[in-house]
Amino acid sequence: MQQVFVGIILVLVMACYWLYNENTTLKANNLALEGAIATQEEALKTLQNDFELQTTQMNELSMKSQAAQRELNRYSEFIRNYQLSAKIIGDPVEMQRKINNGTKHIMEDIEKISVTVDDLDDGLQLQPNTN
Repeated sequence: MQQVFVGIILVLVMACYWLYNENTTLKANNLALEGAIATQEEALKTLQNDFELQTTQMNELSMKSQAAQRELNRYSEFIRNYQLSAKIIGDPVEMQRKINNGTKHIMEDIEKISVTVDDLDDGLQLQPNTN
Protein backbone atom coordinates (compact mmCIF):
# COMPACT_ATOMS: atom_id res chain seq x y z
CA MET A 1 0.00 0.00 0.00
CA GLN A 2 2.86 2.34 0.81
CA GLN A 3 4.35 1.71 -2.58
CA VAL A 4 1.13 2.88 -4.22
CA PHE A 5 1.18 6.10 -2.18
CA VAL A 6 4.85 6.67 -2.99
CA GLY A 7 4.03 6.08 -6.66
CA ILE A 8 1.15 8.54 -6.51
CA ILE A 9 3.33 11.11 -4.73
CA LEU A 10 6.07 10.69 -7.36
CA VAL A 11 3.53 11.14 -10.17
CA LEU A 12 2.15 14.25 -8.43
CA VAL A 13 5.66 15.68 -7.91
CA MET A 14 6.51 15.11 -11.57
CA ALA A 15 3.20 16.68 -12.66
CA CYS A 16 3.85 19.71 -10.42
CA TYR A 17 7.38 20.07 -11.85
CA TRP A 18 6.03 19.87 -15.43
CA LEU A 19 3.28 22.41 -14.65
CA TYR A 20 5.84 24.74 -13.05
CA ASN A 21 8.03 24.58 -16.18
CA GLU A 22 5.01 25.17 -18.44
CA ASN A 23 3.98 28.16 -16.32
CA THR A 24 7.50 29.64 -16.57
CA THR A 25 7.51 29.18 -20.34
CA LEU A 26 4.06 30.74 -20.68
CA LYS A 27 5.10 33.75 -18.59
CA ALA A 28 8.14 34.31 -20.83
CA ASN A 29 5.98 34.00 -23.95
CA ASN A 30 3.45 36.43 -22.48
CA LEU A 31 6.17 39.03 -21.85
CA ALA A 32 7.47 38.62 -25.40
CA LEU A 33 3.96 39.06 -26.83
CA GLU A 34 3.31 42.15 -24.69
CA GLY A 35 6.54 43.66 -26.08
CA ALA A 36 5.47 42.85 -29.62
CA ILE A 37 2.05 44.43 -29.04
CA ALA A 38 3.70 47.60 -27.70
CA THR A 39 5.93 47.75 -30.79
CA GLN A 40 2.96 47.27 -33.10
CA GLU A 41 0.95 49.95 -31.30
CA GLU A 42 3.87 52.37 -31.68
CA ALA A 43 4.19 51.51 -35.37
CA LEU A 44 0.44 52.01 -35.81
CA LYS A 45 0.60 55.44 -34.18
CA THR A 46 3.51 56.39 -36.43
CA LEU A 47 1.60 55.24 -39.51
CA GLN A 48 -1.47 57.19 -38.43
CA ASN A 49 0.59 60.33 -37.88
CA ASP A 50 2.28 59.87 -41.26
CA PHE A 51 -1.12 59.35 -42.91
CA GLU A 52 -2.46 62.54 -41.32
CA LEU A 53 0.64 64.42 -42.48
CA GLN A 54 0.26 63.08 -46.01
CA THR A 55 -3.45 63.93 -46.05
CA THR A 56 -2.74 67.49 -44.92
CA GLN A 57 0.00 67.92 -47.49
CA MET A 58 -2.13 66.40 -50.25
CA ASN A 59 -4.93 68.84 -49.40
CA GLU A 60 -2.47 71.73 -49.52
CA LEU A 61 -1.10 70.51 -52.86
CA SER A 62 -4.62 70.11 -54.20
CA MET A 63 -5.43 73.68 -53.24
CA LYS A 64 -2.19 74.91 -54.85
CA SER A 65 -2.96 72.86 -57.94
CA GLN A 66 -6.41 74.40 -58.18
CA ALA A 67 -4.91 77.88 -57.79
CA ALA A 68 -2.35 77.09 -60.50
CA GLN A 69 -5.14 75.83 -62.77
CA ARG A 70 -7.11 79.04 -62.22
CA GLU A 71 -3.95 81.04 -62.99
CA LEU A 72 -3.40 78.99 -66.15
CA ASN A 73 -7.00 79.59 -67.21
CA ARG A 74 -6.55 83.31 -66.57
CA TYR A 75 -3.36 83.38 -68.66
CA SER A 76 -4.97 81.35 -71.43
CA GLU A 77 -7.90 83.76 -71.55
CA PHE A 78 -5.50 86.70 -71.52
CA ILE A 79 -3.50 85.25 -74.42
CA ARG A 80 -6.68 84.56 -76.42
CA ASN A 81 -7.73 88.18 -76.02
CA TYR A 82 -4.27 89.72 -76.34
CA GLN A 83 -3.81 89.70 -80.14
CA LEU A 84 -0.24 88.56 -79.76
CA SER A 85 0.70 88.52 -83.45
CA ALA A 86 -0.20 92.16 -83.97
CA LYS A 87 1.79 93.26 -80.90
CA ILE A 88 4.86 91.22 -81.91
CA ILE A 89 4.86 92.81 -85.35
CA GLY A 90 4.30 96.26 -83.83
CA ASP A 91 7.18 96.16 -81.28
CA PRO A 92 9.19 92.90 -81.44
CA VAL A 93 11.93 94.01 -78.99
CA GLU A 94 9.45 94.90 -76.24
CA MET A 95 7.49 91.69 -76.78
CA GLN A 96 10.68 89.62 -76.64
CA ARG A 97 11.55 91.25 -73.30
CA LYS A 98 8.07 90.56 -71.91
CA ILE A 99 8.12 86.94 -73.10
CA ASN A 100 11.59 86.37 -71.63
CA ASN A 101 10.55 87.90 -68.29
CA GLY A 102 7.40 85.79 -68.22
CA THR A 103 9.35 82.65 -68.99
CA LYS A 104 11.86 83.49 -66.24
CA HIS A 105 9.06 83.92 -63.67
CA ILE A 106 7.37 80.70 -64.71
CA MET A 107 10.63 78.75 -64.38
CA GLU A 108 11.21 80.24 -60.91
CA ASP A 109 7.70 79.20 -59.89
CA ILE A 110 8.30 75.68 -61.19
CA GLU A 111 11.52 75.48 -59.15
CA LYS A 112 9.68 76.62 -55.99
CA ILE A 113 6.95 74.05 -56.52
CA SER A 114 9.54 71.34 -57.19
CA VAL A 115 11.29 72.07 -53.89
CA THR A 116 7.95 71.88 -52.07
CA VAL A 117 7.09 68.54 -53.67
CA ASP A 118 10.58 67.20 -52.95
CA ASP A 119 10.28 68.15 -49.25
CA LEU A 120 6.95 66.35 -48.73
CA ASP A 121 8.46 63.05 -47.64
CA ASP A 122 11.10 64.56 -45.34
CA GLY A 123 8.96 64.16 -42.19
CA LEU A 124 8.05 60.53 -42.85
CA GLN A 125 9.79 57.58 -41.28
CA LEU A 126 10.11 54.23 -42.96
CA GLN A 127 9.30 51.20 -40.86
CA PRO A 128 12.14 48.65 -40.70
CA ASN A 129 11.55 45.21 -42.16
CA THR A 130 10.75 42.65 -39.47
CA ASN A 131 11.42 39.63 -41.70
